[in-house]
Amino acid sequence: MVLLLPAFATAFASVERTDALRQWLAGFDVGWVLDMDDRGSFPRREVGRRVREWAHALGTMDRVFRHGHREVRSPVNDAAAEELAALGQLAGESASAMLRLSGPVVALGSSPSKLLAALDVHAPVSETYPGLARMFAWPPSHPVAAASDAALANLLDASRRCVRDLSAFIRAPQYPWRMPQGGEVHPCVGFWMGYFRCMLRNRVSLYFVLAGDRNGDEGQTTPLPPDEGGLVMELISCLEAVLEEKSGALAFPGLKQIFMLNNTSALVRRAVRSDLSIFLPPGWVLAREERMEGYLKGYLEISWAPVVSRLVGKPGALNVLRRRNPLSAFYSALENVCSMQRAWKVPSPALRAVLRRTVSENVIPAYGRYLDDHPETEVPSGRSTEELEHQLSELFEG
Repeated sequence: MVLLLPAFATAFASVERTDALRQWLAGFDVGWVLDMDDRGSFPRREVGRRVREWAHALGTMDRVFRHGHREVRSPVNDAAAEELAALGQLAGESASAMLRLSGPVVALGSSPSKLLAALDVHAPVSETYPGLARMFAWPPSHPVAAASDAALANLLDASRRCVRDLSAFIRAPQYPWRMPQGGEVHPCVGFWMGYFRCMLRNRVSLYFVLAGDRNGDEGQTTPLPPDEGGLVMELISCLEAVLEEKSGALAFPGLKQIFMLNNTSALVRRAVRSDLSIFLPPGWVLAREERMEGYLKGYLEISWAPVVSRLVGKPGALNVLRRRNPLSAFYSALENVCSMQRAWKVPSPALRAVLRRTVSENVIPAYGRYLDDHPETEVPSGRSTEELEHQLSELFEG
């Protein structure tokens, strides 16, 4: 920096100053900001990487300027005063150049990634630029101060539009809603719950996004949630509603309930084990646990009640419809369900254990009672209660 400062003294031409500024910014790996303008753009896949590079560089520059300012803030001679003025000029032109990123971010089409980028740019600008203004005594009319205020306002407006679109993004088919045929956790659960956490890493900026809506956003009839917690709960509820809606596409009996059990369990686990937990209202987890109990009950009624019902009747008595005795009908129904549900997936070991235990508690006692009530029945090889219990323990391996 010391070698570049002379280029920012008032006696030097603007070409030399521009070259020095480019060299200075390139030293922080952000020389590309000089090639951007409000109409500029870059591939959406590069947004996150560019913003991270930019934020790191801005933070490092701020520390360098603070250190340099401490060294020369009380000039004892004209040379020191000129160095302080040159440092302020370098800081001002660097800050102005770094603001160029905000325009292309604002110009991006509304998307989840744009919201994160806008918040990730707003936070360091709102934290760094007021400090630079105080350090170098820039008045509100200073070009950098005025430009930073305009950039912050534009970033908040852009963020607000993205927040309004988040529910639509969750429902959008391009965040793909192709249903897993094994009933496992949908990838969108991990994506969106992780996204909500990323959104909250800049809580102060998000607060200003929502607060601005409370101050009145012309042309908008639907208000945004009052705070970050309200927004998170609204979006999680939207995700839950979409999961419930999409689960109807699963055709096999009982698979919808397994899918909802998997996804509700994963959603709760991700919420309570992360910083999202501070926003959960009282009773939120209990309500999901009760909902899961309903899914489990529905699954048993759809998948296993028909199997157990085959045991009604007397051994050897013919069923008019199935033309087989109750035990044969039971074995056949059991094999059909087991062969299908071995391929279903329950990734959570705890949930998988609960499901297996509950199925076993509903099937094995009924089978045992049937055998006790009909001691004359000859049990085929491999059909003891212990062997059937082992067979049920192989469900949901995927």
